[in-house]
Amino acid sequence: MADGLTRIAADPASFIPTHLVHPELLLAGSPGDRGVTLFESADGSLKCGVWACDTYSERLPSYPEDELYVVVEGSVVVTVDGEGPQTFGPGDALVIRQGTACTLEFRGPFRKVFMTHDGTARPVRDEPRSPAASFSRVTDGGSG
Repeated sequence: MADGLTRIAADPASFIPTHLVHPELLLAGSPGDRGVTLFESADGSLKCGVWACDTYSERLPSYPEDELYVVVEGSVVVTVDGEGPQTFGPGDALVIRQGTACTLEFRGPFRKVFMTHDGTARPVRDEPRSPAASFSRVTDGGSG
């Protein structure tokens, strides 16, 4: 693979147990979670890979990081506290924000491509943003 490019795909036979599901948060089922991280930023705050599990559900009082899922196989029902359940299947993409209280019900076999960002990590460079880098939101459909 060329420098600057990482293919995010993996043979499920290459997956290793991840043990990311804490037993005290498990509501039902047996996760059998497994996967592989294929990219990690220099500061460790950003990771990409493939993750899989069997059918199970868990309650997360505070999601540990920002995470983008792209569902490859199976489905996941996400119920954010105070909201109705939403189901995501193959081809669907979703982001769960760090700190979100939610219940996840994985209907397996489940597999996703993921990208996580740990919002608590310190940036490598801490430069001020220029005013040109900011965008204002237009709320009335007009200019300005």
